[in-house]
Amino acid sequence: MDKSMSFPKRLQQVLDELGWNQSELARRMGVKPQSVQGWLKNVIPRMDKLEKLSEVTGKPLDWFFSHQLQNQEKKSYETFRKEKNTLTEKQKLILELFEALPESDVNLILKELEIKKSFYEKKIAELLNQKKNIV
Repeated sequence: MDKSMSFPKRLQQVLDELGWNQSELARRMGVKPQSVQGWLKNVIPRMDKLEKLSEVTGKPLDWFFSHQLQNQEKKSYETFRKEKNTLTEKQKLILELFEALPESDVNLILKELEIKKSFYEKKIAELLNQKKNIV
């Protein structure tokens, strides 16, 4: 599946989940319904619109560009631990090391990972926007 093709599918999925039509999303975003229609045809919105989309739908920005199905998305930590024996060796090692750390270090690492994730979400959106402008 082409990565850019996941955006319209995810957008439609969130509309369905929220029970919104294109006009309702447009109203909440402060854009014309034609803009939303274009997004559903694989026109990637500008970064400010992507951030607003994330805000109004409650979905993280990277969710709109993910290939995974909804039921395969982020699992709770407890579910993740229960499935620990299905993890790769690298994932098991990360969990073991993480669980051995003091709470203060755990919180610091989590904060750093959140910052990195946010950075990459923005970078992905910028690159997709640049690609859209080139094409």
